[in-house]
Amino acid sequence: MKKKILLSIISSSLLLGDNAIKLDDVVTISSATKTEKRIDGVAASVIVITDTEIASMGAESLKDVLTNTAGINIQYGTFPNASSKSKSSISLRGMSTNGTLFLIDGRRLSGEVSNPYDLDRIPASQIEKIEIVKGPMSTLYGADATGGIINIITKQPTKTPHINLGVRYGQNSDGDDKNKNINLSVKGKKNKLGYSFYINKTKTTPYTQKEVANVHVKQVGGPNSGTLQKPSNTTATTPSAQLQGLSNSYLHNVTYKEESDILTYGGRVEYDFTDNITAGFEFNKFDEEREGSYIGYFHPSNISPAPGQFIPVYNIPVDSEDKNERLDTAIDLKINATNDLFIQLRGYKSYYEKRNTTTTPYWNELKYASQADSAQNGMSANVDVRSFEALANYFVNENHLLTAGLETRKEVREATVFTQSPEMTEKKVDYKALYLQDEWSIDDSLNLIIGTRYDDISNSDSKATFKFGAIKNFSKEFNVRANIAQGFRAPDLREMYIFKNTASGRQRGADTVDLTIGKKAYDLKPELTLTYELGFNGKIKDTKYDFAIFYNSIKNLISQVNKGAFYTFENLEKANTYGTELTIQHSINSNIDLGFNWTELRTENKQTGEDLEFNPDRIINAKLTYLITKDLNSAISAKYVSEQYYRETINRGTPTQKSIDNKTDSYSTLNWNINYDFSKNLSFYGGINNLTNETINDVLGSSSGRYFFTGLNVRF
Repeated sequence: MKKKILLSIISSSLLLGDNAIKLDDVVTISSATKTEKRIDGVAASVIVITDTEIASMGAESLKDVLTNTAGINIQYGTFPNASSKSKSSISLRGMSTNGTLFLIDGRRLSGEVSNPYDLDRIPASQIEKIEIVKGPMSTLYGADATGGIINIITKQPTKTPHINLGVRYGQNSDGDDKNKNINLSVKGKKNKLGYSFYINKTKTTPYTQKEVANVHVKQVGGPNSGTLQKPSNTTATTPSAQLQGLSNSYLHNVTYKEESDILTYGGRVEYDFTDNITAGFEFNKFDEEREGSYIGYFHPSNISPAPGQFIPVYNIPVDSEDKNERLDTAIDLKINATNDLFIQLRGYKSYYEKRNTTTTPYWNELKYASQADSAQNGMSANVDVRSFEALANYFVNENHLLTAGLETRKEVREATVFTQSPEMTEKKVDYKALYLQDEWSIDDSLNLIIGTRYDDISNSDSKATFKFGAIKNFSKEFNVRANIAQGFRAPDLREMYIFKNTASGRQRGADTVDLTIGKKAYDLKPELTLTYELGFNGKIKDTKYDFAIFYNSIKNLISQVNKGAFYTFENLEKANTYGTELTIQHSINSNIDLGFNWTELRTENKQTGEDLEFNPDRIINAKLTYLITKDLNSAISAKYVSEQYYRETINRGTPTQKSIDNKTDSYSTLNWNINYDFSKNLSFYGGINNLTNETINDVLGSSSGRYFFTGLNVRF
């Protein structure tokens, strides 16, 4: 009996915010300790979002879900491309988007650095549950989890058959930013064979804003005169004689929501060989096409003053087109060896293929024969991630549950971004790790969790990390937890080796050398984090509360740095983030629930005294849910996001180009939605996002304004 208690009472915070889990619901989580347990049995701050909550939001994609989740900060502009304003990533507790590790069913994804596309390309209909664990998780997951993890758990087999068909449509009040979605999922079990399959099709139309592109062209003449290979420091001018017809400026429709066509499908098949042995196979596949139009940092003209050299044109509109696909496959074997020992073996492969083409609509003015001939600076890649994991959970005795594991992983990237050549070159990195965790029940009210891990990485320093957590249950009204954890992040391949003139500027990795622009090799060290957290939670009558205080001390924070002539990556010697998180969930009566979340966050670059970029000091969420009848419910939610510091580049491509400190405006949004069950088989939902038509700064991804959506779900 005590073994079951041990699996459920090592406690933590319950951060629900906008989510409508009832106070007495039992919610389980497996990502935080790699052992299945109740949400109040985890020594970390966690959020669990169920498929019921996702359905009540009327969400279409992972981005919709996380946008409506309290205490989550979505960042834009972190992707090194002209289209970065339309790409978003997640930052947890100010630890940068690279410090948030995305997983699907516990597996790493191949793809872009920081996963800027995946919030839009993972459909909500694919998701059974999302587990978000805040704070360093390096002792269980290795590098890239300094801020925490987001584990997307897909539809799993069930004992009884289920079929769900959904359709959804949305658009803003001007008829832009249209989203059309249809999805189907099937799951069940036949004798010893369990199955779950899903397919999702989404098409979107763009949302654009008119912006002015002030065009600059380098002076022509001399050995280093404005060519791509040997950039000049000479004065930027109006178009030269060789580029007759090119205007000084263009009014251009810049894309903030891309046109896209995404097909996603996958599933799981598992077979029970015995009551104690189950084998499974999983796959997830998507095919994606995206198009957008932007103002690029520069684009080469077709005028060549010397062999292999072309005059660059700065601040010129560009069109970007992506054709991407990813295939994830995995096999696993789960063995209940004895009453005290559980073993899981898993191997998986994630293969991502990206093909990007960047052209200019002003190809004629740049002296190309056609727009297709102007294709330059495309960022194409093949990414192959392969991993093998072995995990064991073992009850040493009534008080100790040990979790031990080993992991090997290889990442290979073939890409056009490691040299100036359009040909692909290869970079790779190997990871090997061992970890051990002890969940120790001292008595019925005091529990500890102790973990350690050692990672060996081929292109970085090896690193050992530890964590220590404790929970003291005084009563159901008051509990205390404390947590100390280390995290680390090794430099990724882009940060180390990128060598590309992109539409957003010259990108140079820390390890690359380009003396023509003054770039020397830089010894980029791993990023190290030490986190302290203290939390209090409990339930008083009809109110559940959680309050957390956290402090992250960061050494050698890996940061993108604007050097004027190029962007590169360097370590910030010291930085810190700290803050508080308060969540209150209250049942006013049997029909009305109120959720409230207040997050205070402070960040500091200790070298400059400035904030870290794109981290609001304050996020406040509130949601009121009203069960009008047993079949009809409605909710209204409000969100406030305070000002955010960032560095802005002005006068791009001119001798006066520089970076200046800037801040975004704060903003507030108000959303409303309604759900009605016609029967147990048919339900309708709809809503309006951004009811007040709030304006959001463009650097934060802008907003398409007041947005309407509606949908139907059919269940069998």
